[in-house]
Amino acid sequence: MKKKLLAALMTAALAASMTACGAPQAVNEDNNSKDTEQAEEQKGQDSGEEAKEGTGGKTTITAICHQSRSNIGEGGFTTGFFGALDTWQEEHPDVEVKVEEMDQTAYQTKINSLGASGDLPDLFMMKGSWTKTFVDNGWVADITAELDADQDWKNAYIKGGFDAAVRDGKTYGVPQESMSTGMVYYNSDMWKEIGYETFPETWDELLDAVDKFKEKGITPFVMGNKPNWPAESCWLSTLGDRFTGPDWTQSILDGSGAKFTDEAFVKALTAFQDLAQRGAFNEDINSIDDTEQNTVYFNKKAAAIVNGTWFIPTIDNSAPEDVKAATKLAILPSVEGGAEDQKTVSGGPAWFMSLSSKVTDPAKRELAMDLLKALTDERQANVTASMGGVTAWADPEYDTAKVPALFNEYNEMIKNITAVPIYDACMDASVIETMNVGLQSLLIGEKTPEELAEEIQTEQELAQ
Repeated sequence: MKKKLLAALMTAALAASMTACGAPQAVNEDNNSKDTEQAEEQKGQDSGEEAKEGTGGKTTITAICHQSRSNIGEGGFTTGFFGALDTWQEEHPDVEVKVEEMDQTAYQTKINSLGASGDLPDLFMMKGSWTKTFVDNGWVADITAELDADQDWKNAYIKGGFDAAVRDGKTYGVPQESMSTGMVYYNSDMWKEIGYETFPETWDELLDAVDKFKEKGITPFVMGNKPNWPAESCWLSTLGDRFTGPDWTQSILDGSGAKFTDEAFVKALTAFQDLAQRGAFNEDINSIDDTEQNTVYFNKKAAAIVNGTWFIPTIDNSAPEDVKAATKLAILPSVEGGAEDQKTVSGGPAWFMSLSSKVTDPAKRELAMDLLKALTDERQANVTASMGGVTAWADPEYDTAKVPALFNEYNEMIKNITAVPIYDACMDASVIETMNVGLQSLLIGEKTPEELAEEIQTEQELAQ
């Protein structure tokens, strides 16, 4: 996944960053019921006192984020986030909001330390892959009731937008930015030349197109897999779902029965390898990186590229005018005998705005949740979208004439597509490393699908 992705979108080498943080141990409960009751009573008193702390007796709400005001105007999400924050603060003069800002790398280390020490601020940004740890340790509050009470807010996000922040039917965060890692960017002029007015909708049609491009001496798809994550994050996360469906992926994450050696996943690996052996990719697939691949596409040496939504501004800023005009968006085609829903793409929100479980005072919780809503609703989303940023809000309002054409195309398309998990955004880091390295071998015929599946499953069992 693109390391310089739009802040969350989904950010940092999302693969490593989302799995790098461990799960600190929860504090053991006191067995003495009297002490427990006293502690709970004191906790309530402390919470009430905290709600009244602040300059001039104002209520204080604390927050932490991986954005910086110094970047306002450069990124859609950052600009939208602080704009929404400042507007809310102006509307609530009796509340003092204290926000700690830092870069994403520092944030990922500090937020887990704060959780382990019991010092999380009232509002914080939680990665979907952290949900289990934060819930199991009691660090994050269940906000299901507030969402259920405001259906317009709850239902305004993209399909599957809340999934990564849901555990046992309860919701622990509201999605912020979003991303898709498996979008097909194709030169429509080149595809028309081989008889395809639109991108193939079935796998058989795709194979036919690959053969026709090879006859013309054109690489169908360019992939710069030297850093080893593109094959998995941009391709397999979506192609795998075509065969397995999202329930299988969830079972892998939960450790509830699914295995990488299951027939459906092996079929996905087989289809991927068959595509490579058919000549769908450049021969130097493991020798060029994800930046060099762009040049190949821009020079019309390849007819398509599968990439994330971060590629939209790259095309707008760097592609030749004829390539920019000809580039259209699609998703990978459907496969026979696969999952029920074939209109999916790997992606979704990487970060969620969450409430600390320490916020127990009802009045303060109401204020904190109102701020949380402001930081995730249409006010923030509209600013993000107006600057070409991909938001988790399903229908943001922005001037379509002022953003890249592909951004408009993407926002319309994604309304009818379900986001499914990005493997390197939610699976164990050691499992992903085995998968990524193995895919490099798979795509050049040095490893069979069955061998790679066994290797990944072995690592999965070690990681559990």
